[in-house]
Amino acid sequence: MKTRSLTLFFLMTLATINVSGQQEVMDSILADTTLTGTSYSFCFADALTGEIIFSHDAERNLASASVMKLYPTSVALSLLGPCYYYTTTLLLSGDLNSKRGILDGDVIIAGGGDPALGSALFRDHYGDVIGNWVQAVKDAGIRRINGRVSAGESIYDFNPAPPGWEWGDLGYYYGAGVYDININDNKFNIYLSGRSEGEPAVIDSVESFGLGITIINSLLSSGTSNRSELYVAPYASTATLTGSVPADTITVFRASIPDPPMALVRRLDAALRAAGIVIKGEPESVRLDPEEKKSVAIAVVNSPPLAEIIKVTNHESVNMYAEAIRKHLGYEILGEGTFRAGSSVIRHFLDSIGCEPYEAVMLDGSGLTANNNISALMTVRLLVHMHNSKYADAFISSLPIGALSGTMKNYFRDELFQGKVVAKTGTIASAKSFAGYFTTNSGRKVAFTTFANGFTVSSRKITDNMEKIVREIMIKY
Repeated sequence: MKTRSLTLFFLMTLATINVSGQQEVMDSILADTTLTGTSYSFCFADALTGEIIFSHDAERNLASASVMKLYPTSVALSLLGPCYYYTTTLLLSGDLNSKRGILDGDVIIAGGGDPALGSALFRDHYGDVIGNWVQAVKDAGIRRINGRVSAGESIYDFNPAPPGWEWGDLGYYYGAGVYDININDNKFNIYLSGRSEGEPAVIDSVESFGLGITIINSLLSSGTSNRSELYVAPYASTATLTGSVPADTITVFRASIPDPPMALVRRLDAALRAAGIVIKGEPESVRLDPEEKKSVAIAVVNSPPLAEIIKVTNHESVNMYAEAIRKHLGYEILGEGTFRAGSSVIRHFLDSIGCEPYEAVMLDGSGLTANNNISALMTVRLLVHMHNSKYADAFISSLPIGALSGTMKNYFRDELFQGKVVAKTGTIASAKSFAGYFTTNSGRKVAFTTFANGFTVSSRKITDNMEKIVREIMIKY
C-alpha cells in the first residue's frame, strides 16, 4: 500500500514544483547550438518526501554509464544486508593418514564468489592468504598430497563477462570477468618499454599471478601517442598486444586475468611445493559435486562486510565488483548464479518499491556497456527509497563526496558545493551522468540524477551545465 502511494505521488508531482532559476538555466543549455543533438534526462526530488523539484524529460531512457552501479549495490544492501560476507574455504578431500602425513585426495579452494579476495584495496583485511593456507596444510600434518591442488567452482555459471560487453574491453582491467574464485581484482600489470622510432617495443616484466598465459607482443615504438590494443578473452591461454606505444617511454598495461581460479590455484600449488610438500598431480579447476562440498574444511577466509565492498565499488567505480554483486544476488535470492538471475532480482526489487523498470534496458550492472537505457526518474525513485530505508547510512556513505573523494574528486569543486554533494559518476563515449544527493543552503536534502547522451563537446562542458542546475536548486530550494 505504501509503495503504491509513493508511485502515485511521483506521477502526480512530476509536473514539477516551481523553483525559480533552474528552468532558465535549462533553457540556455537547450539553446546552445554546440549542444545540438544532445539528449538529457534530469530529475531532482526532495529526498525525504519524494516531491519533484525540477525535471526535464525525466522519463526518457538514456545510457547511464557507471550510475548503473547504484542498482546492484542498493539492492544488495537491501536484500543481503550491510554485514553480509562472502566465504572462501580451503578443503581436504579423500583420506588423510595423519601418522604418515599423506593425503590420498586433493586440496581444494572452494570459491564463494568473493570479488575482493586478495585485493590491494583490502590488503589489511586479508593479509597473506596464500601463506595462511600453506600453514593450514602444514598444521593438518600433510607432507604429501597424492592428488592435486584444485580450484573448486560450484555457485556461478561459466559466463564471466556480461552480455553486451565489447570484445575490445575484455582484455583490460575494467573488463575483468566474474568467477567463483577471484584474485587481485582479476587484474595484472604488463610493463613495457618503447624503444627508438619504428623498433619493436619490449616487455620488461609481467606481474606473476600464476597466469599460465603466453603474451604475444606485436607492438611497435612510434611517436608520442599510445595507439595500442590489448586482447585477452576469458579462459584464454594467450594475451595479444598490437599497435604502437610511445617511443623511449615505459607503458603499463593493466590487463584482466583470463582465468582467476586457475591463477590462484597455481600460486597455492607453487607455495606448497616451495614449503617442501610433495604434490603428485598438477593443479586444475573442477566443478565441485555435492560430496566434495562436504569435504573437511581446514581454513576459511571471510570477505569484508558487504557495505565495505559496496563503498569501494561506488567510490572507485570497480566494474568487476558491481557485476559480482549482481551475479551473487541471483545466486543468493534465486539459487542461480547468473547475470540474468541477478538482473531479475534487481527488477523485482525495483518493482516492489514502485520504480516500474519494465521499459528499462539493463544489460549489465556496472555501466560498461553503452546499451543500457534507464531514466532519471526511475533512478531518483530508487535514491529516495534508499534515503528513507534502514540502510540509508550504508548506502549514502558508499557515494564519493564532490571535490574530495573517489571519482568525484574533480567535480563539484566550487566552494558552494564542497562537502554538500555525494554522487556516483558515470562516463562513457558521449554519455555523462551523476546520481546521488546534495544538501541545499536551507538544509533540505535533494535526490538527483542527470543524464546527457550524444554530445560532441567535451564532457567538462556537460558537467559544467549539470553543476549550474544543481547550483540553482541548492541556493533557492
